[in-house]
Amino acid sequence: MKRFLVFLILSLIVLDRLTKYLALNSSQLFKNPNLYFISFNSVLLLFLIGIVLGLLLFLFFKSWQKKDAFLTTGFSLIILGGLSNFGDRVILGYVIDWIRISPLPISFFNLADLMIINGMIILLIGSLKSLSTRGSYIE
Repeated sequence: MKRFLVFLILSLIVLDRLTKYLALNSSQLFKNPNLYFISFNSVLLLFLIGIVLGLLLFLFFKSWQKKDAFLTTGFSLIILGGLSNFGDRVILGYVIDWIRISPLPISFFNLADLMIINGMIILLIGSLKSLSTRGSYIE
């Protein structure tokens, strides 16, 4: 599992950075200075994002110690996507978005966003599986 996860992480980092680099040199680029319609100029917001990433790292290492491949993969995807977008914001002042689905109101996104969404789906499925094997908490 560890080798596969390391391979997955390295592959996704390279693919994310490559696609963002290609987008910088194309007409597909959308410079996203906001965080879901929230201005990103706040030091408090940077601090909160740091705390959330720290918590995710803690949970990642806990799931790694327990050898829970499902949760480790979910946390890995969220952390990778979050760090990639966070790095863009700190270095460039905006996130490099390049994928567009026209009819949606939030139609610009990138591979890092897809990693975050898929990581959250994996964690949700893992949590539901965990609840079903342990039984209901309501008695």
